[in-house]
Amino acid sequence: MYHKLISTENATKLPIAQDAWMLFSFENHELVRLHLDVGESMENHINEWRIVFFVLQGSASLDVEGTEYKLEEEQSIAVQAGRQRFWTNRGDRPLELLAIKTKEQI
Repeated sequence: MYHKLISTENATKLPIAQDAWMLFSFENHELVRLHLDVGESMENHINEWRIVFFVLQGSASLDVEGTEYKLEEEQSIAVQAGRQRFWTNRGDRPLELLAIKTKEQI
């Protein structure tokens, strides 16, 4: 159904330690909202999806296989599937970002 309104109140909470919500999930595409408090980090992980991250609020660093990228509000970055990565909120306010995921062969 493409005309359903979704918010964190009716979205699916992802089974990870962070505040992350599946907003939409289709066969080859997903949209996830992620919240990290100040100083909070995600675990280092490999994802089978190509992901475009878009920072809605705050600032943070994204580590992709040992290379650190610092992102501010309204900035985005694309990461290939099969790459180790993790986020750390190094800013002074909560981080809110969208992850636009596309299935890709790795």
